[in-house]
Amino acid sequence: MHSRVLRVGVCLWTGLGVLMAATTASAGTRGGMYDMNVMLNEDHPFAAPSHGRSPTALPPGYGMTPIAPPPPTLRYTPPPRPAYQMAASGSEPWRPFGDVISRDWFSRFYFAVGGGPHLLNDLDGTAAAAATYSIESSPGFVAQAALGTNLGQHFRVEAEVAYRMADYDQATVGGTTVTATNDLKIATGMANLLYDVRLGSTFVPHIGIGLGVAQLKSSNTTIGAVVAPGKDATEFAYQAIVGVTLEYSRAWNIGLDARYLGTSDEDVSATAITLNVRYNM
Repeated sequence: MHSRVLRVGVCLWTGLGVLMAATTASAGTRGGMYDMNVMLNEDHPFAAPSHGRSPTALPPGYGMTPIAPPPPTLRYTPPPRPAYQMAASGSEPWRPFGDVISRDWFSRFYFAVGGGPHLLNDLDGTAAAAATYSIESSPGFVAQAALGTNLGQHFRVEAEVAYRMADYDQATVGGTTVTATNDLKIATGMANLLYDVRLGSTFVPHIGIGLGVAQLKSSNTTIGAVVAPGKDATEFAYQAIVGVTLEYSRAWNIGLDARYLGTSDEDVSATAITLNVRYNM
């Protein structure tokens, strides 16, 4: 019995000695119980650089490619125009005052002055003695000034005042021609509407019409034995305008116009050729 216990004890002590020897030999190696440097300095399985060594360069293309944000798409798109507003050809509807009428009208005013020859048409009438007469006039002159504003790119409106005068030249009564000494003065106040025909050039043709009043002034004219009555009245007046403007600069324009003036007095009408200088404020 004692010998069996002794043999068991010897075996235990022998195994314990072998285990201690193995533990002492493996100290400082991987998994050692007392020295952890090997484990701490060991490369991490998912890391390229290691402790104590310079990091290695990453291969090209490593990492995520940045994705640019998409362009904005929330932009206002005007709704399509109704079919009844489109022309038969499919083009945009005609805008008589341009794309936009400027609200800042005070920066679009202009001032114009002009003058030129005034040609008074023959004055025909009947004297008190039932004798008819016809008076021809020499070329006179006209002076005018206007204050206007632009409506869009094509239309203009203006208020115009003008003064015309022409001397009588000769008169015909009963087939006899005599000299007539007198004159006719016409002062007008008109509201004009003009349309500029823009063709992409600095020369801009224009047409227009005007309505207003005319003050007629002349004294009695003696033609031989016939006395032609004078005029002193305010009459309705109208005019037609055609011409061309040289847009020399943004501020200064020069225009040449032909103007026909008519009045409710059927005897009085005239044509004028005027040279105008316009200043855009």
